Amino acid sequence: MDLLTWNIQAAIGTRRYRDYFFHAHRQVVHTSAKTITLGHIAHEITPYDVVCLQEIDLGGRRAGYRSQVDTIAEMSGHAHVMVQENRVIPGISRHGNAVLSRWPLHLVRDMKLPGRIPGRGCLIVDVECPLPLDPIPLRVACLHLSLGASAQMQQLQAVADMLRENPAWVAMGDFNCAATSVPMQAFRDRAHGKLPPVAPPTYPSWRPRRDFDHIVCSTDLSLTRYAAGTAIVSDHRPVSAHLAC
Repeated sequence: MDLLTWNIQAAIGTRRYRDYFFHAHRQVVHTSAKTITLGHIAHEITPYDVVCLQEIDLGGRRAGYRSQVDTIAEMSGHAHVMVQENRVIPGISRHGNAVLSRWPLHLVRDMKLPGRIPGRGCLIVDVECPLPLDPIPLRVACLHLSLGASAQMQQLQAVADMLRENPAWVAMGDFNCAATSVPMQAFRDRAHGKLPPVAPPTYPSWRPRRDFDHIVCSTDLSLTRYAAGTAIVSDHRPVSAHLAC
């Protein structure tokens, strides 16, 4: 099974530091450039079986009042989708996470993660996949954490307690912290998981220096071909891996 996670920045398309200023209007209005960016994202994720997306707009004004998940899934051919809405700015945006899959998905938990500033979440689903796990489903968590280490510790503790109930799980998303950080190490230990031996940098996409985006799995699973993508259509690069039992 091929996996991918990506913070797509609501298709705003930041490719250099100055774009944060010159593309600021894309935070509040829809543009034709976003439609092109969504097409690029769909093209990149098409080869993958299960995809976790963060910072996706679920139908706010800045997305043209249409869920970006629907647009991407139509172009990528992923027939099964689950979404989670975490923050709404009335009249502007609907921030969320999404899981896209080749196989049916079953909602396990729509987690609103704890933190001083609300709006972070973890979407947990079970995947009906062809891996030899029967009768155990593959549990997938798509998450987007806060920026501070103390909040990350609290959030990852809650996620770990949910995941370790299932012996076969994968957690993917924008952790906003490095694989070597204290929150990530504590998460690995509490959830009985394992981190990849090398975590490639993913942020900022045009000159990656920090490994914020990760795929973590339970100890009974194995990740190979772990790598950051080369696409620069968001301020994060995607991360992909091949999952095996």
